[in-house]
Amino acid sequence: MMKNNRHYKVSLSDKHIQFLVKCIDISQSTQSIKPDKSEAEIIHELEKLNDKIQDDKYGDDTIYYDLYKS
Repeated sequence: MMKNNRHYKVSLSDKHIQFLVKCIDISQSTQSIKPDKSEAEIIHELEKLNDKIQDDKYGDDTIYYDLYKS
């Protein structure tokens, strides 16, 4: 069987990124996913984007940011 190595470009809104990060966090906390290196890199990039979104959203108000991350 031939392995499928297609690449796609997608556009994600802030809301989409936040949703994906929440899904990943839930999946990782229940240990239902074990990402390989390339998947872990994508997760890391999404988390960095989400951190930027949260910084833009809450600024220096870390109380709300910490509650969101919990």
